[in-house]
Amino acid sequence: MKSQQHIVTNPSYLPTLNMRIVYFNSIKKILKSKLPYVILAISLLTDGFIYFLWPYATHMGNISLYYESDTWIILTMQVTFVMLALMGASIGETNAISSEKIYVLSKPIKRGTFLLGKCLSTFTTSLLFASPTILILVGIAIFEAVHHNLNIFDVSRAENPYAIFGSFIAILIFSSCIATIWKYQTRGGILMIACFGILLIYVILYPMLVDSWESDFSNVTRFWWLFLPIPICIFLTTIGTIIGSYIFIKSEIES
Repeated sequence: MKSQQHIVTNPSYLPTLNMRIVYFNSIKKILKSKLPYVILAISLLTDGFIYFLWPYATHMGNISLYYESDTWIILTMQVTFVMLALMGASIGETNAISSEKIYVLSKPIKRGTFLLGKCLSTFTTSLLFASPTILILVGIAIFEAVHHNLNIFDVSRAENPYAIFGSFIAILIFSSCIATIWKYQTRGGILMIACFGILLIYVILYPMLVDSWESDFSNVTRFWWLFLPIPICIFLTTIGTIIGSYIFIKSEIES
C-alpha cells in the first residue's frame, strides 16, 4: 500500500509513472487487500459443494454418474460463470480508488495509458484468483479420464472445452475491465452487483428459454449455452470500455 500511496501523492514520481509502474504497483495493492481473498474463499466453498458434495449426495457416492449426466454441465457452469464475474468485479473495484483519479486528472499523465495499466493488472490478478476453480475442473477431468475412462469435456455431447474455458476468460475480461473503469464513476459495490447480476440473468434465462422451445438440452443448445458468454462479454466489454474510458479521459477535477 505504501508504494501505491507514493504513486498517488508524490509529484516527483511523475516522470516514471508509465503503464509498467501502474501495472505492478496495482497488483501489489490488490494482493494486500482483503476482499479478493474473501471472494476466493466464497468461490472455493461454492465450487466444492457443486463439484463434490452435491454429486456425491445425489448419486450415492458414485460421482462419475454425475459427470455422465446433463446436470453437471448446467449446474457447474451456472455457478462458475457468476462466481467468476463476482471475482473479476471485486478485484476491479479494489484496484480503482478515487485518490488515483484525482491525481491522474490533475497531472499531464496519459489517462488512456493509466486505464490500460489498471485493466491489465486487474485481469491478471483476477486470472490468478480464478485459477483454483479452473484447476479443480481440470483435475476432475484428468481423474475421471484416468480412473473411469470418462471424458467430462465430451465434444460429441457439445461439452466443448474451448467454449468452456474461453467463456471463463471472456467473463473475467468483462467483469475486471468494466469494474476497473467504471469504479471511478460510481460508488463501491455497484459494479460487483451489476456484473454478478448480468451473468446470473444469463444462466437463469437461457435454460428457461431452451425449456420452452425444446424437450431437452440438446447438443446444439448445450454448445450455445457454453459459447454465448464469449460474444456477449466481448460486446459488453467493448461498449462499456469505450464509454467509460471516454468519460474518464474527458473528466475534470470537481471544484
